[in-house]
Parts: sequence; structure tokens; C-alpha cells
Amino acid sequence: MKKIFSLLTVCLFFAVSCDDSFLDKKPLDKLSEEAVFGSEALAESYINGLYVVLGDPFTEANLSCITDEGFFRYGGTSTRFIADGSMTPDNVMYIDEGGFMHNTRNVILNIWNRTYQYIYNANYFINYVTDPEKAKDLKISEEAKTRLLGEAYYLRAWSYFNMIERYGGVPIITKNYGLSDDFRVARNNFDECVKFIEDDLDIAEQMLPDKGKTAKGRINKDIAIALRARLLLVAASPLFNDPTQPDNCLFRGAYDKNKWQKAYDANKAMVDRADVDGAYALDPKYSGVWCTDNSPEVIWGKYFPQSGFMNKAQLLYSVEYFNGWTSLEPTQAMQMDYEMTNGKKFFEEGSGYDPQKPYANRDPRFYYSIAHPFSIYKSTDSKGQHEDELLLYLQYVDKSIDDFALGKAEPSPTAKAKHLWHQTNTTGLELNKWYIPTRKISDDETGTILYPWFRLGEFYLNLAECAYMLGKEDECRTYINKIRAREDVQMPPVTESGESLWDRLVNERRIELAFETFRYFDLRRWKTAPMYESINFAGMRTMLLERDNGKQIDTVYRMVRLYDPSKNNTCYYWDNTDTKNVYKNNAGEDIATVITYRWLGKEYKIDFGDCPLNFSPTPKLFPQERPQGPSYLKDGVVVCNQPVNDGVIYPNYLMPIPRNEMTKSEGELQQNPGY
Repeated sequence: MKKIFSLLTVCLFFAVSCDDSFLDKKPLDKLSEEAVFGSEALAESYINGLYVVLGDPFTEANLSCITDEGFFRYGGTSTRFIADGSMTPDNVMYIDEGGFMHNTRNVILNIWNRTYQYIYNANYFINYVTDPEKAKDLKISEEAKTRLLGEAYYLRAWSYFNMIERYGGVPIITKNYGLSDDFRVARNNFDECVKFIEDDLDIAEQMLPDKGKTAKGRINKDIAIALRARLLLVAASPLFNDPTQPDNCLFRGAYDKNKWQKAYDANKAMVDRADVDGAYALDPKYSGVWCTDNSPEVIWGKYFPQSGFMNKAQLLYSVEYFNGWTSLEPTQAMQMDYEMTNGKKFFEEGSGYDPQKPYANRDPRFYYSIAHPFSIYKSTDSKGQHEDELLLYLQYVDKSIDDFALGKAEPSPTAKAKHLWHQTNTTGLELNKWYIPTRKISDDETGTILYPWFRLGEFYLNLAECAYMLGKEDECRTYINKIRAREDVQMPPVTESGESLWDRLVNERRIELAFETFRYFDLRRWKTAPMYESINFAGMRTMLLERDNGKQIDTVYRMVRLYDPSKNNTCYYWDNTDTKNVYKNNAGEDIATVITYRWLGKEYKIDFGDCPLNFSPTPKLFPQERPQGPSYLKDGVVVCNQPVNDGVIYPNYLMPIPRNEMTKSEGELQQNPGY
């Protein structure tokens, strides 16, 4: 293995600031015991540096854009090559490592090299403080030593959890390597890694202070409880707990149905901190978890300074400020899963869906999360003061309906399309989640207050999933309905059972946790990614069309719809040859425009043929082993929403270990399947 344990110290303005003179005097290529343990403030600053082991998702290349949630138009070196199924051990290396991936965009996915650097630093602190001889010379109070040691154990566990979620089993490193040591280390089995993380969390929980006894954003006992709950849910899931492949190995654990009980118990412990102890509560406002810094729902968050801090979070949402430079635009596959206010999907009988008002009467979380055409989008000036409200005329075209004679090309946009930047690669929707219109925002500053690493809503849904897997359907419904009964959401309660209850649970996670990086990992741990992530990127377009010499205006929404065979898979007003399966994915297969979607025991044909499909240069594909050909695509129809539990781990379920790490290990590291 590469000497990945480079001796770095990182000084982060997290809770206390480092002394500039300290940075000036100490070289960054080696550690000094005096520098780390010479005072309590320096020791705390050292631990602060470990908090950034996992970069927050507010980078240009959000994980949502590698799933069916969103699209990043400039993601050629950060998201598109993963979304189109062409990820390899070579292109996941960063450019400064000789690879292909953008150095600063997708820093939350390929974390191998950077994470081991932080693990080295955590090990250094743990080994020094727990060495009886060295500990005698510590210039730190016992209270601070215990707290900081607990944080170090937690952050090492956090580091390893994020590694195994991406790679499966990884090398467990607890020693500090010297210059003459052999750095070649093999991977540990998956269950060994889970046990190691649990042990670190047990130690951390004993050492960490209770909630409220430390600064906001610092780790406390509840955060250790929360990570254990998330860890055990992941370990119990089909990708890592597969009855068809029950042996423990690098890529999954030994199958044990009791893992669901362990996950249930861990998540119940976290939920009880809210429902029994009263330590947390659902925020009455869905947006409260990102719009306020004192939400009762947030268990652990990363809090952002509000001045003098460069952050790319502003790129996630509005074209209004940055001349089209957005990095996350919601897809049609995402928007269609927001229910109507009566709890039905738009394609269900009795939903009340009006194709002339396609975004009316949706789950309130839709409006918190997505800005749609003709919605009110609040704007701020450079001083952060409310300035005006803008109607979003996304993909706005002003043409006569007579121009749409059969066979004519789609008209070009006019100057009225002031938001229409790069019309061939935008989805026609914008992200509203994370956006705070009353906060100052500029190229150098972001209005974002925090990113919630853990919040109560997740653990209600985690517990609901564990309950479902254990046959406790009443309890599953209870926790789903707690989410749906949030004060400003108030969606009808779920009443289904069996397979239909599972559909409700999956959809509730999709909506409640939208654009929070869960979708990428959920689809993999459930082993449902081959269906969902082979549905192509699809956008929508809004057009205002003149009729009768301008006496009447037709508003046309080119968007996903229920399949109507009379329309012959074409657009409403013209023959759209772009949607007749002429696009192919990286496997050389035609892209389906009609998807068979199973929902609550029924099958629906959902037609994407009216959507702009050529806005993306890289059609979606989740790579699969298909010995009998593309059976997932039949007569232009994809069978979607069904779990794949055939025992195969396809490429893209796990990240590839970067090629440079494989080479430098001299054969000690085994690559993940499919690469």
C-alpha cells in the first residue's frame, strides 16, 4: 500500500482557533508531541482537524447527481462517469493523483487516501494518550483528556464507517507506522470492520459528555449512539447481509437474520432519546433542519461560519445568482415520486392530478425541496436583505401553436427565456432545499447555516425499516406516520401492509431525506440500484404557446406522464424523434422511455417520452452482469421497483479501490467485484 499515512496536522476553525504563530513554526510534514500535547488548546485544535475527515456534501458534485435525484451539468469529471456506469479504478483517482476525477468536486465519494490520513492522525492521538509512560507528561486536564480521547475514538469509527459503506471490508489500522515499517496491509473482512467500529463507539460513548455539556457541533454521547444505529442498519441490509451468499468475506458479512434485531435495538435506543427522554423532537417546520441553527431535530450537524468563508453550497440551488452555474437540478424521476396531498401518486386513479397544473396540490415537502416553473422564488440582494419575489419561467418559449405542425423541429427559445441557460442540459427544475433567501450569498459566501449529519427524521425511518424486516408492521407504520404528521407536512397516514407497506417506506425515505446523500447508499444496500439508476436523466420544459393570433395562450409542460398509447410515445405537438429510443447507454442498449413502475401492488407505465432526454450527454446506466442479454429492457420497457437479490454484486454497488493504491500495495489489496 502507498504510504497513505502521511503525517499531516490540520488546523480547523471548528470550536477553537489555532495560533497562527504555531502554524508558522511547526512543519506540516511531521508531528511534534510538544505541539500536540503541549497545552489543552493545542490538543483540542489537533482533534478539531479530524472533524473534516468527511467533506460535507455542499460541494459542486453532490451525490444526488449520481442517483436518480439530480443532475450536474458540469459533472464530466465528477458525477457523469459514475452515473453512466463507466466508473473504473483509474478514473476515480483525482487529477492530482494522475487520475480523472476533479480534485475538489466529488470529495465525498472517493475517500480512500484522505481517510487513511485522518485515521493515522486519530491513531497517533489515541496511542499517545493511552500509553501509560507518555500520558504522564500530558499537559491536559483529566476531563479534557477523556473528552478528546472519546472524540478521537468516535472520529476513527466515523472514518471507518464511511469507508465500509463505500468499499466493503477495508484494512484496519491501529498502529502508527514508522519510516522503516512495511506499509502493505490486506483488507479485513466486512464483519471484522463492523465489530471494530462498534468497539470504538462503545469506548467513545463511555468517554464523551452528555448532550448540552459541550460546544454545538462537537461530539457527544448521543452522536455515538446515532452512528451505531446507522452502522447496524447498513450491516443488516441485503447488500452486506445476503442470504444467497451467507459467508463472511471482504464484500459482505456472514448472513444472520438477527442483524436486523441488533439494528432495531440500536435505532430504538436513538429514538428513545427523543420519544422517552425528550432530548430531540421533529422540527415543526420541515425546513427547520437547515434554516435554523437550533432545530430540536438535529442530533449532529456541521455548522458554517457566515462570513469570510468560501463554500460552494450556493451552487446547489439558484441560477438566479450565478448565471446558470448550478450543480444540482432535480430530475423528473425525483419529482414524480412526491405524492399529491391526498397521499396518491400523480398517476393513480383518484389522485386529482391536473396536467395543466402539474405541480399543484403536492406533498408540502415538494415545495420546500424543489422550485418549479411559475413558482415564487424569493431573491436576496448582496447585503442579504429580501429584495423581491421572482416567477420562475424555466424553459420559457413564446411561439405560435401553428409552428408545431407535425414534423417541424422544436422551436428555439426567445430572449424572454431569461433563465434558460444551456437549454440542452438543464432539467427545468431547481433545488430549493438548503436555500435561505434572507441570508447573504455571493461567490465567496454561502447562506447555508449547517449540514445535518444526523437528524431525528432519519432514525424514525431507520426504526420503521428494522420493524418491517422483523414483521412488526404496526410499529413500522407508526414511525412512518410520525414523519408524515410533521406540523407543516400533515400527509395522510400510511395504512398499507406487506409489499405495499415496503413501497411506502422506500418512498418516504426518498421524500423525507431528499438531497441528503441517502439515496445513493439506500439503493445500493437494498440492491435496487440496477432498476432505479438505469432510468435516464430526464428534464422538463415549459412553453407558452400562442393560439388564435395571440388571443389565447396554451401552457405546455413537457414532463413525465402516465403512458397513453394514443400518443404513440411522442410529444403532444410534434413528432419528437429524439425520444424514439435513438439514444444508447454505455452497454450499447437502447434507452427506454416507458418504464413499468410497480406501486402498491399495481403496475403503471410511466412515459418519459415527452421529456427532454438529450439534455445530458451521458445516459444513465447501472452496470450489470447480463449473461442472457439486456433482459431488463424489453420492448422499450424497464421493469422497475423490484429488488434484485440474486447474489451478484455488480460494479458500482461498491466503489473501486483507486488504481494507485492497488499498485502500491504490491498485490496485498484485493479489488472489489466488477472492476
